[in-house]
Amino acid sequence: MLQPFEEPASDLSGILGKHIIFTYSNGWEYEMYYKNSGTVDYKVRLGSVGGRIVKGQKVSIRQLQTALPSEKVEASESEMSSYMISWVEPTGTSVVQVLNLNRREVRTVILFPDWVLKEPLKTVCFQNEHLDLMRSYRDQGPTYPIHPKIMLGRLHFIEHCTLDNEHVINPH
Repeated sequence: MLQPFEEPASDLSGILGKHIIFTYSNGWEYEMYYKNSGTVDYKVRLGSVGGRIVKGQKVSIRQLQTALPSEKVEASESEMSSYMISWVEPTGTSVVQVLNLNRREVRTVILFPDWVLKEPLKTVCFQNEHLDLMRSYRDQGPTYPIHPKIMLGRLHFIEHCTLDNEHVINPH
């Protein structure tokens, strides 16, 4: 029996191990590696926080389907390659990403705390070496108002790597 707020397991074989590079319509470029079913690594390559690198970010990943599991509806291959990934960073930033590998599309909602929008350069680092500092910035705030940003992007690189490969996103 599922616990409250728990979703049934979904097939993640199409996303796990994927290493992608994509660019949002505002010019921000990201490199992401879906390391395993609960972790991503990423690098912001271009944009206002270009140079930010995160390894081992805990995430929730689900395959998106057009019907509930109890309904008998055949999903197209394009629909089966869609995934929702969500996480909350030590900075207080929340992210929800919808990735369609076949269509090479990424749609993301980023909820920035006020302090990140006012001082984005504080986050430009290899975050893993500064986790306590990121948490202290978050705790000092200001957190509110939260600034939601809807981002639309195109994937221009996709490769499959082994799971849990520490060399895909290199911080140095």
